[in-house]
Order: sequence, then C-alpha cells, then structure tokens
Amino acid sequence: MSEGPAPGPRPVVPRGAVLPTALVGIRVLVLLAILIGAARGHVTDPAVLGVERVATSPATPYRAFPVGTMPSETWIENLLAGGGAGLGMALIGIVAFLADLAAAWAIRWGWGRRPALIYLLLGLPLLSFLYLRFDLVSVALAAWAIAWVRHRGERLGGAALGLATMAKLWPVLLLPIVWMRSGRRQALTAFAVVVVAIGGWWYLTGGPKGPFQVVTFQGARGWDVQSTLGSALWAAGRGFPIPEFGLLRVGDAALWARGLLALALVACEVAIWRRAAGPGRTDPAGGAALAAVTAPLVFAPQFAVAYVIWLLPWTALAFEGDDVDQPTAIAAAVAIALTGVIALVWSDPTTSPSAWVKLVVVARNLVTIGVVVSWIAGRRTTERSGDAQAAAVAAA
Repeated sequence: MSEGPAPGPRPVVPRGAVLPTALVGIRVLVLLAILIGAARGHVTDPAVLGVERVATSPATPYRAFPVGTMPSETWIENLLAGGGAGLGMALIGIVAFLADLAAAWAIRWGWGRRPALIYLLLGLPLLSFLYLRFDLVSVALAAWAIAWVRHRGERLGGAALGLATMAKLWPVLLLPIVWMRSGRRQALTAFAVVVVAIGGWWYLTGGPKGPFQVVTFQGARGWDVQSTLGSALWAAGRGFPIPEFGLLRVGDAALWARGLLALALVACEVAIWRRAAGPGRTDPAGGAALAAVTAPLVFAPQFAVAYVIWLLPWTALAFEGDDVDQPTAIAAAVAIALTGVIALVWSDPTTSPSAWVKLVVVARNLVTIGVVVSWIAGRRTTERSGDAQAAAVAAA
C-alpha cells in the first residue's frame, strides 16, 4: 500500500518574530474590542464623548466655545466623530492603532529592532485607553521626524515635526535635536513653512482665541488633581475638587503661579538641552528628549493620563543609552506603568476615586519629577567627571 508523499518540512516561525507578533496581536485584540463596543453603541469613555460633542456641534470651535486641542487634532477628530459617538470611537481606534504601528516602525527604521520592541512593551500598561486618544498621531509624526533628521532627511523631518506640533504642542520641545544637525537650515525651514501654513488657516477659521485656549487648557481655573501641584493639594485636603472641563480640579491656579511654572519650565528645558549639546553627548533622541518631553508634565497645571503616551518612543530610545539615560528610562517606565494603573481604576476623571488612588497619583508624579532630575543631575555628574579627567591629563 502506498504511503503517499512524505510530509514537507513544517514552517518554522523565526524565534525573533514571536515577541513582536505577540505584541501586535495583543493590540489587534484591543482594537477588535473597541470596534465591537462601538458597533453595539457601548461608548462610555469621557474623552471620546467629548470629541463627539465638539464634532457634532453646529457652532464653530474656538470662536463660539473654547477648545483645548491644537487645530490639526480638532479638524481630524471632527472628521472622525462627526457621524456619532459609536462611529467616532471606531475610527479613532483605527487611526490610533495605525499610528501606534507607525511609531514602532519609525523607531525600527531609525534606531533598530530592540528599541522598537521596547516601545511596544512600554505601551502595554496603557492599552485600556491607548486607542481612544489622538496622542499617538503626534507621537508617530514626531518619531518619524527625528528618524528622518537622523538619516539625512532634513526636509521630511522638519515638515513632519511641524505637523506633529500642530497636532499636539509638545513636539516643539524636540526642535533642539534638529538644531544640532548639520542640515538644520533645511529642516527648520520646512518646520516653519508647515507651522505658518496651518497656523494661518487656524487663525482664519478659528479666530485669534485658539492659541490662548490651548495654552491655558480652555481657561480652566483650578489645578488638575492629577498634576504635580494639584495632587499635593488634593492629598493634603486643601480644597474640595470640582469637575471642570472634563477633569477634577482643586484650588485656584492664579496667573502669577502659572507664570512661575512657565518660567521654571523654560529654565528646565534650557538646562536639559545645554547638557545634551555638551561634551561627551549621546544620542539626544534618548535621555535628553525624554527629559525634555517629561518636563511639561512636571510643571503643567494639568496632567491627563494620555500625556504619558508622549514618553513612549523616547523612553524606548533612552534604554539604549548610557549610564545616565538608562536610569532615566527606568523611572519613565515606572511612571508609565503607574499611569496605566490610574487609568484602569479611575476611568472617569470627573468623579472622585478611592482614597488609595491619591497615593498612586502622588507616587506617579514623584517618579515623573525623578525622570527630569535624574537625567539633569546624572549628566552634570558626567560632565564634572570628564572635566576632572581632562584636568588630570593636562596636568600629567
């Protein structure tokens, strides 16, 4: 009796492909859950509902009512959520999923496989809300911008950074990386053209109030209880938190206090980038970029859980850095994980959570401060050690 043809060799999945496949597979499952919930009309996320209200309003954003988002985000979200909350949640989830993969591919293309895998791992604690926010679009654009600048694509990098800045304001803090490159003139020109073009359109359609509304968080008066100062007041029982513009806020964020925090942020950014450009510098897209992007989270009067999404690519790159970058990356990873816990147990930020959540918020904020302090202090110590060695060599 014929035994038939011998079975061919079984396909072997390369061992190196197992982890990225699993990480992407988890994300696909999360996206499917979002799509199923949207199809059934189960839309409960406050951020998605807020986007739907703005998108379906007959009034003009910025002119008729305050909006705290940059023009590109507002315009794209209006397109995505104009058909209702369910369709809006589905489309936002798809766009965020694609942006997440695009950011991972930018890191893979620009820096290698290992930091791309770290990026995917870092995002796991945030999956409860990661695909219900717009922030991944700005993250992907910023990651591709710095990757292009790194690989001699100055014009593309500058234009992408301009698009990222007009989607979310934070990528403007990465401009010093462009300044450090030899082809900075082309990149800065492309950046300026994009920003001026979109800014002009923003002024014509939304009026002059838009930038002020974004910078002042829609003119909110109180301190977000998740912010550095607000969490301290909240934990100490100073004031009663009340809902304001989608968040619990406490106390009165006076203009002089905001001004001092803004000055402190500027001083911190100057200190970061001066050290990043100093002797013995490493890749500024790692620890320096991570510290620079984290600093606004320390000094801002508002700290929404989505803000930690900004840290993902630079944390992954900092893990590939030196003895200063790596402890900073570890602290950032802890802050990301704690934020994931906060988002999971406190899904509606306009309601008061359990008492222990206050301690988690304070701990997260202390770790966030540690990200900035550890990098600046570590780089300063390295500079002093280098100066001492140089003096010893000169004396010898």
